[in-house]
Amino acid sequence: MNTTEAKFILQARRPDGPDDADPRFAEALEQARRDPALADWMAREQAFDGAIAEKLRAVQPPAGLREAILAGARMSRPVPFWRRPQVLALAASVAIILGLAAAWPALRPPADAERLALGVLEEVDSTAHHEAMPHPRGMLRTLLTDPATRLAGGLPLGFEQLKADGCRSLRIAGRDVLEVCFERGGEFHLYVARRNDFEGDNAPMFRERGTLASVAWMDERHAYVLVTGEGAATLRTVF
Repeated sequence: MNTTEAKFILQARRPDGPDDADPRFAEALEQARRDPALADWMAREQAFDGAIAEKLRAVQPPAGLREAILAGARMSRPVPFWRRPQVLALAASVAIILGLAAAWPALRPPADAERLALGVLEEVDSTAHHEAMPHPRGMLRTLLTDPATRLAGGLPLGFEQLKADGCRSLRIAGRDVLEVCFERGGEFHLYVARRNDFEGDNAPMFRERGTLASVAWMDERHAYVLVTGEGAATLRTVF
């Protein structure tokens, strides 16, 4: 079992442990004990689930709902549709769901920046990446193809502007990430995510995997990963 398979199984695990005796869950938990990054992910997921459960426990039904349901059950004469107990109960459920939907982004903890960097390398190795290969337009193209631009300082463009200037949208670690490819003495693949979606520091982190060289870093607005198959020396000419 690899880490991806273990995450898929552990997402279905109940937090109080009744599933742990199941061989599939036991194997996934053993993988988490061997893999510190997976263990950290599981701890964050459990904290998130706990926060959702706490929010659900704090939800109070509308005042008078119980009395309205009981009164409706006792009444024999026709009741207006909007006052029927079933409708009132449904309205209360919808209110709870809408409240959780509004709170969801704030409750979701940021993902580890390491997951972004590793997810990007997997994406660049994938068939889907080579079929897409989005290229920049407008101001983004001007910045990326200018030999004077060094990406270590980040990009002076917002997330929505990056989308408009030719970036492809995808999901990595459950977060929205933008991808754009460009050439400047070699072929480069740049990935950009919202800073609030990933936790980590701003220090650049260089990594090599097979023929790929990458660097991951952050600024105040975005998290970045830059990848090339031209080697670390070529990577540094752009970074």
